[in-house]
Amino acid sequence: MQKIEHIRAAVASELERRGLSNRDFIASIREGKRDDGPYMIGALAWAKQTEPVAE
Repeated sequence: MQKIEHIRAAVASELERRGLSNRDFIASIREGKRDDGPYMIGALAWAKQTEPVAE
């Protein structure tokens, strides 16, 4: 799975791209304070689901 820091950055960047202007919220995602929130849970689940299957 990708490093969680990369996933946090991707989630925060996408929220910014989509027009979310709450800088404190976005900063808290980047800092790992919202890893249990719906955006991060979804992103982490997606990252895990798209991992190559080990043989």
